[in-house]
Amino acid sequence: MTDASPSDAARSSSGPRALDEATLREYVTVMRDLLAHGGFERTGDVLAAKKWDFDHITRWLDAHGRPDRRRTIHVAGSKGKGSVASMAASILNAAGAHTLLMTSPDLHSARERIQVDGAPLDYAEFAAVARELLAEPDVAGWSYFEMLTVMGWMAGQRAGCDWQVVEVGLGGRLDTTNALAEKLVAVVTPIDLEHVQILGDSIPAIAREKAGIITGPCEVVVPPMRQSAIDVVRDRAAEMGATFHALSDECAIRVVSSGLDGQKLDVRTPVRTYRNLETTLAGAYQVDNLVTALRAAELAWASTGDELPEAAVRDGLRRFRMPGRFEVIQRKPLTIIDGLHTPLAARRFLEGVRGLPVPRRRAWVLGVLSDKAVDQLADALFEEGDDVIVVPAGSARSAAVADVVRAVNATGAIAQRGSSVADGIDRASEMVGPGGAVLVVGSLYVAAAAREHLLGVAGDHALGLR
Repeated sequence: MTDASPSDAARSSSGPRALDEATLREYVTVMRDLLAHGGFERTGDVLAAKKWDFDHITRWLDAHGRPDRRRTIHVAGSKGKGSVASMAASILNAAGAHTLLMTSPDLHSARERIQVDGAPLDYAEFAAVARELLAEPDVAGWSYFEMLTVMGWMAGQRAGCDWQVVEVGLGGRLDTTNALAEKLVAVVTPIDLEHVQILGDSIPAIAREKAGIITGPCEVVVPPMRQSAIDVVRDRAAEMGATFHALSDECAIRVVSSGLDGQKLDVRTPVRTYRNLETTLAGAYQVDNLVTALRAAELAWASTGDELPEAAVRDGLRRFRMPGRFEVIQRKPLTIIDGLHTPLAARRFLEGVRGLPVPRRRAWVLGVLSDKAVDQLADALFEEGDDVIVVPAGSARSAAVADVVRAVNATGAIAQRGSSVADGIDRASEMVGPGGAVLVVGSLYVAAAAREHLLGVAGDHALGLR
């Protein structure tokens, strides 16, 4: 969508407070400059990704007073790292921390990747930070992801943030975020086969890359996952003098109630027992994510000499939202979107669907990126006779629709082609009727397009960006 003016897009995405034309034009200008930096996220160039290092980022940070230095939780993994990072930041913020949150990718706007106290940078501040970094002579060869990562640390310094939660982009050991000066807590969420051409073709190999965020003594938090991955992370923690915390040993969970509008949980940690914790997150797999975030926040807060206040945990979880992750965005038909991209994520999404009152008459909308395990993803999601509409993922890295169709048909499901996410949703909705369910899954690009189509959310697309 490129026909809207910048001010039209601002009114659509920011509510009644329209931004001035000059601010929007500056934002568009700097975003185009940033996007031109390319890199794996933009191009999918595996050969370039294999040459990653962050020595140049470390040198830049050292020369600029280490804007990344603050109390830190660093989160890597294949599944749930975005939810864990965002929940941990919400809890810390509710406890009174002045918190920077850095996540990727974004759904609707690059500004979402850099949040201060729970709010994305506004257009003016984002543009100001971008312009400052773009003026640096050393950044000419940096990737888009490297630019956004360093911008996050600069924004945190400008805002005076004393805490941060940082989500790894890809892998861990060689990820730009691993240039961090120090960290209190390193979290490794469940490991799955992903980016195998870059990270390795086995669970232990990928776990070694993820565990590379353990760079020295710190607290290491690991939720339940495959034992082969746990062993790798535990060994890395021991090697680096870090303290290993397996949640399956330290915590107990009881689901009090669960539905499409959220869950109530009893959670026991080494700090206390929390009764009737409320979360708007649906899906059984989000329970592990919640406890992982909670335990990471407890361990990080211990650095202050105090226990994390129970009221902060309750408030931080109650007000937390995670768009694009098992998100119910329409009721008739029931429409759920999830930016799943690994076989493990697919299995957990399906477990969530089966455990909730989701109508049996269903149609799927699927769009994935080319570097994903499409065959395994389809095997995990679909059964014989399922109706699946395959759509482009809305990225230059989108898998060929014909290849995805073949993978879906191989499961016994019935695949059709859709021209876009919007077309797929409209067709699926017509197939199931108002009493059915439409399940929109795959890349976060697909989740974003679904929200834009059904909720009228505007963002960088409306500004002619992406």
